[in-house]
Amino acid sequence: METMKAIYDKLVKWIENIPHDKLLHFIAGGVIASFFAIVIGATAEYCVLFSSIAGCIKEAVDEWRKPGAWSYADLLATILGGLVIQIEVWIA
Repeated sequence: METMKAIYDKLVKWIENIPHDKLLHFIAGGVIASFFAIVIGATAEYCVLFSSIAGCIKEAVDEWRKPGAWSYADLLATILGGLVIQIEVWIA
């Protein structure tokens, strides 16, 4: 059985390997979903919907500014950030 220190070290190494841009997209999705969950009082299902819409708009703007810049990985990271908040709202 692994010690907590070994598990922590593996988790930190895994997080460090995630590209900085993807972490920012994940955080943005979470912030957007949190805003709609807390301030607007949207139900949990709408939290991930709003982060998905925001991610699509961001990628559409990137594509408009520089053709070929659309990134499904960035969109997925944004949606996953909203999904984490949605799950937290369901639990609470």
